[in-house]
Amino acid sequence: MDVIILDAHPVEDARIERHITYLAEQGVGVCRIHYNYTDESAKPGKFSQYGVNGFRVNQLIFQGKVRTLYFMSYCLRRKILDECRKALEALDIDPARPSVLHVHDPLLLPLAAMLVQKSLPNSRVVYDRHEVYEEWLHLGISIPIFYEGLAKKWISGTVVVSEHHLDAVRRLFPESCTIAVPNYAASAVYDADTITAKIHPDGQGEHIHAVYVGSLNNQVDRDVDLLLEIADAVIRTYDNVTFSVGGTSLDEASRVKINDLARKHGGRFRFLGYVPREKTIELTEKAHIGFLLIRPDARYWVKTSPNKIYEYLVCGTVPIVRADIDHADRLRACSLIFDRTDENEVIVQAVLDLLGSPEKLKQYMGNARESSLDYTWESVACRYIELYTALLYPGAASSHLTWGMSLNADGCEVR
Repeated sequence: MDVIILDAHPVEDARIERHITYLAEQGVGVCRIHYNYTDESAKPGKFSQYGVNGFRVNQLIFQGKVRTLYFMSYCLRRKILDECRKALEALDIDPARPSVLHVHDPLLLPLAAMLVQKSLPNSRVVYDRHEVYEEWLHLGISIPIFYEGLAKKWISGTVVVSEHHLDAVRRLFPESCTIAVPNYAASAVYDADTITAKIHPDGQGEHIHAVYVGSLNNQVDRDVDLLLEIADAVIRTYDNVTFSVGGTSLDEASRVKINDLARKHGGRFRFLGYVPREKTIELTEKAHIGFLLIRPDARYWVKTSPNKIYEYLVCGTVPIVRADIDHADRLRACSLIFDRTDENEVIVQAVLDLLGSPEKLKQYMGNARESSLDYTWESVACRYIELYTALLYPGAASSHLTWGMSLNADGCEVR
């Protein structure tokens, strides 16, 4: 079987990296067709990443929202199918072979439907639904739901990131076999010796590192204001703490605040801008605390399985969280977890108290590292291949794998 990844995510998206790498390691023929409308530096055409061949189609005309609108219309036109056929030919994909079209973005679902109808008759569409798109409303409608509706009847399998979403997504795609593949971290990627040395240092009074790398769009859902408020309070209170902040989508008001903090605190507050994946891993391995803060007034406040949380755990980095996350009750033994009703002052003080108690901080770091053993990518990634096998070779699938219900750790049952 061939697995063809269709996505419009960032070049170094962590979930797609784990997905592709796992399939390649299992001997599955996998390639990536990447539609890029955000990264000006990414070159079009054939490329290789994570040891997997790919083909990139750039759509970088216009700027800002106009470019996004153009890409949305491009995804509905015949042109995208013609260019995808060229990509498949360049990647030597045999159109007669059984294949899975694994779609990571709703905008590309119409393309997958066209491919099944016109180019890859022996293929099946699997849709990796990362978000709760029914909550993404603009002027009362959800654009992703619109694209999902156009291709719904062609979707054979659906993947969600949280088991809390299984029932809702099964109702949306009743003819699809649905599985949960959470955003757990791939433990093999991280340096165990570096993490152990951080949790159990040789000397006393070691330096403390705080980190956040991710979206910095304060106008959407990330609470950049609170992140910077915590950074300022921590650096003013403790002389052994440094803060590293990196990411993209920085709004202008946040840029001004970040520049002011950098000037105010010198090298103890660092703004890194865009951070490559390898550097993000290195920063997280060395960090003592890390952040995921969602604005309490964000419309998109739903149960999530954030990749960042599980990366913090595997690195022995204490998560400081204001969000509705999976396994919150279990993770309180190694995290500071807050709800949207908690005041900023309470969150700031809790972080200061944690850093003011070195033994508690060390205990939480150890607990985080130990907890990560329950949330490994290796324990859930096998569900992808189980789903693919059920869709392409139903006679070869295990007897408990059938249509119409949810495939979780125990398998899939059909009506």
